[in-house]
Amino acid sequence: MRRLELLRHAKRDPNEDRLSAAGRAQAEDVGREASGYDAVFVSPAARAAETAAWILRGSGRQLASHGVIDGLAGRDATGGTPEGMAAGIRALLTAVPEGGVGLAVSHTPFVERAMTGLTGREPSPFAECEGIRVTETEDGRIEVEEIRRAGQPTART
Repeated sequence: MRRLELLRHAKRDPNEDRLSAAGRAQAEDVGREASGYDAVFVSPAARAAETAAWILRGSGRQLASHGVIDGLAGRDATGGTPEGMAAGIRALLTAVPEGGVGLAVSHTPFVERAMTGLTGREPSPFAECEGIRVTETEDGRIEVEEIRRAGQPTART
């Protein structure tokens, strides 16, 4: 079994491609709830890398195996269609070690499109640091659950 958490980046600075002070605190808080990651993937946007860094800081863990993935910003051959995003997430999942957990930081609407491509169901828009947890089970099935923060309900598919 392996797992990948695909999250939207934390709150950004409205004038630059970086996190706001509130976004840095938000990502660090998310990291405090995390048990650590064995692989980390981010879109080319600075705010995505910064989100991952603050999540790792909050978890007290060092940077694991990592990479910048153009597809997390919709820069793939499909332009970020639901099918293209789903294929990209499946590929990232195979890069997570067996028994491990990966973190991928992307953007809206690409997180929503990934869920749609994986489940056939369109979710409500994700807020900052929300997203999906994708699990590949021992028998090869893909399970997807929503990650919602601030007391919002979690749905499983």
